[in-house]
Amino acid sequence: MNHQEFRDAICNRKPRYNTKFKPLIERISSKGDVTGKGDFSTFGAFYQTFMYAYIIGLRLGEKVYLKSDDEKTEFAPLANWKPTPIRDFILITLFNRSEKFEKFSFGWLSLENGSEEHVSNFITMLVREMEAYANRGFMYLQDKWDNENYIFSSPFVFVDILSELPSYNQKTLDVVEK
Repeated sequence: MNHQEFRDAICNRKPRYNTKFKPLIERISSKGDVTGKGDFSTFGAFYQTFMYAYIIGLRLGEKVYLKSDDEKTEFAPLANWKPTPIRDFILITLFNRSEKFEKFSFGWLSLENGSEEHVSNFITMLVREMEAYANRGFMYLQDKWDNENYIFSSPFVFVDILSELPSYNQKTLDVVEK
């Protein structure tokens, strides 16, 4: 598998989220609403809210994996996510942590000579890790919404929330344990 096939295989995946967060995502996303009017600050497409939730989970240094009995909803394929620099940043942060993926015994650079099945398993784990960080971020956002939803009326709410989180902590800096 060459690099373009590898990238395409990743970008064709559709990350999922726990459906229990759908009302929150709908409230803080403006899918289809281009007026920009309303009581609360919003993201654009739902997947942009997912990207933000991922960053929150990453900044917290915590993952909560989706459970098999959780009802899940898929997003659009990663190839359609904009802005692409943020999507690519998310992928790079995951690649940098891939040696810590459960059930994966070697780093992503070794995938070049791996079997198609091995590469597919790696991509599945990559998306699973992405979903886990985002799930933790959605939990954080849900708590903010439930207990402090007035903060969402600020045009800077998303920056404000990030500024509350640790910029660097041992969990986020520990890319690979030696």
